[in-house]
Amino acid sequence: MALSSLQLEAFYVLAQCGQFTAAGKRLGITQSALSQRISNLEEDLGTTLFIRDRTGPKLTEAGLELLRFCQAKEGLEAEVISLVRNGQKNQIGGVLRIAGFSTVMDSVVLPSLAPLLITHPNIQLVGLTAELVDLPELLRTGKVDFIVSDQAPKQHGIQGLFMGEESYVLVEKRGAAVPNIYLDHDEDDQTTHRYCKLAGIKGRIQRHFLDDVSGIIAATALGLGKAVLPVHLVKKLSHLRILNPRMRLTSNVYLHYYNQAYYTKLHELTVEALQVGVPKHLGT
Repeated sequence: MALSSLQLEAFYVLAQCGQFTAAGKRLGITQSALSQRISNLEEDLGTTLFIRDRTGPKLTEAGLELLRFCQAKEGLEAEVISLVRNGQKNQIGGVLRIAGFSTVMDSVVLPSLAPLLITHPNIQLVGLTAELVDLPELLRTGKVDFIVSDQAPKQHGIQGLFMGEESYVLVEKRGAAVPNIYLDHDEDDQTTHRYCKLAGIKGRIQRHFLDDVSGIIAATALGLGKAVLPVHLVKKLSHLRILNPRMRLTSNVYLHYYNQAYYTKLHELTVEALQVGVPKHLGT
């Protein structure tokens, strides 16, 4: 049985958008037409692909399996189209979707991918910065094809490659009287607490919250408090000083992606570029 390309496209777009309204708009069809295509696909496959609820359609396990197929199909089509259009076997195309946490995306992941993107200008990059707790869901729901996390994968079927370690130190503004306040992302950020435990700093600490690493660095540079930051960022900031260079908190860096029977050339080159570049830019 051959699957309808229109039905597959409707399924893939709805899985990515997560809402019938947005998916219908992207496809240029009505919500009822979109719903009919999904129903026909479910009938053809003899299974339920989405659970409909108030917050929007949610993929079932069968839906997630079909999503992986659609992602692989998209990658293979992009590879073939790029080859046919360019007529050069050494040129590849496609979409590279990757997400990571804020301390590594701009300073580690992007520089690692830059040589690949410059060599192959037909590759479209979609890079997202997200909280660590949100990264697995981005991968699971097909929003991205790779995530960079501080944890090894816990779900079956996901490949986890160890990329290196971030080494964190405590810093403050150089030459300033800095208050004994610590700067973090949000209330759930445990980086400062982990450092304090390692360094033997006891008692309740006062904190400011700056949402991401750029905000933390900016607040530290203004002398608003101290911050626990990665060495690979601190070494580029001459206006900050390390309070105890020998006291370092380490955090692992992993690349996650789904296991597949076949990987596109873009996938293979992406993994290769990250395996080479991430340890170098982390300084590990």
